[in-house]
Amino acid sequence: MAEETYPPPLQRFRPRLRGTGKHTVVLGHGIGTEQSAWDAQVEALVQAGYRVLTFDFAGATRESEHFFSPSRYETLYGLAEDILVVLQGLQIEAPVYIGHSMGGMAGLLAAVAEPARFRGLIALGASARYLDDPASGYIGGFSTAQMEMLLQSAQEDYAQWANGFAPAMVGASNPYLSAEDFTRKLLALRPDIVHTFLRTALRADLRAEVKRLRTPLYLLQTAEDQAVPMSAARWLAEHGHARRLIEVPTQGHLPHITAPEAVNQALLACLQDLHHG
Repeated sequence: MAEETYPPPLQRFRPRLRGTGKHTVVLGHGIGTEQSAWDAQVEALVQAGYRVLTFDFAGATRESEHFFSPSRYETLYGLAEDILVVLQGLQIEAPVYIGHSMGGMAGLLAAVAEPARFRGLIALGASARYLDDPASGYIGGFSTAQMEMLLQSAQEDYAQWANGFAPAMVGASNPYLSAEDFTRKLLALRPDIVHTFLRTALRADLRAEVKRLRTPLYLLQTAEDQAVPMSAARWLAEHGHARRLIEVPTQGHLPHITAPEAVNQALLACLQDLHHG
């Protein structure tokens, strides 16, 4: 289906459907990326017999900037609503939603809101809360001071922030994505949009919503991720009743780009378990 054939409410998400399989997989991206971040997964999933839907959240590209609304995206519920709009508009029935980082938690919120719409969830590098909570013993990876410093630096000197943030997210050197490449991707985006989503993600506390989840959940997490420590992934796995928590053998927060073979193998294993387990 050609992109221009979609009605206006859907065109803003630039949805792309590929493959003709019986089961549909929906891929939702995270901060600083757009749907092309999933190219390696799309190819592998289509080859494995799945129908695959990708789309862009508002502000993820220059073309979608005018659809961005700060008030709509001051919480992740705005992104969750976007996911439901796309699924409803395209009449996607019982898909498995795969989301990275912020996109993963938005998918979880969408599944809590409309559990009958989803067959399963797979979250990659997702966190219910980035901020530590000493009172409960929860370790999210950031103190209040660290979080505020990160947000302040992104707002006051975006270019400098991007040059520091990108290497931390990419992790170790790899043949698929360099820190310089990711820095350029960040610098191509509107700083206020990135800052809004960064603030929304870092200040979110979705632990209560996680406990309401009834959709089958699978988690993929790298052992060394400066955005999401393994402690946060284990909390999400335990309280979201995840069927599996798979450690991807690489570093960084973008393993679907930097270690696509390992992520593809893990995704296919999760899908196999969900559909045939």
